[in-house]
Amino acid sequence: MKQYISEARAIYEDNHHGLFSKRLAEWAINKMEVKDPTTGRMRKLNHKILEEVLSILKNYGKDIQDKYAYTAWYLFNMAMADYPKTLKNDEQRACFVEETLFDPDGTPYNVLDCFVAKMCNAKEPIHWEDMV
Repeated sequence: MKQYISEARAIYEDNHHGLFSKRLAEWAINKMEVKDPTTGRMRKLNHKILEEVLSILKNYGKDIQDKYAYTAWYLFNMAMADYPKTLKNDEQRACFVEETLFDPDGTPYNVLDCFVAKMCNAKEPIHWEDMV
């Protein structure tokens, strides 16, 4: 697979082992939007900061290792943006994070792959050299 990706992304993958880095998670979360139920228009997500998400996960008994912290942060905010009707509260979003990261027939690295695919489909370039 590595032969099909840019050199900067290959370096990113080597450094972060297929998981979100702080910089990539911040960039991705800051791009998130949610449909405003009152106006029907898209607006910037009022996201949760990393420490808040980690605290929520801990409060609901979700033991997330440090190496998955930024990926969990991305997932929690993505759940808020993409699944507001299904994942309505912090407990449901915490379960979503845990189940997505530790899906028995998947891997935690699938999250980054799905994000990359989403950006490709949106024709939104990821400047990997800025993420390294």
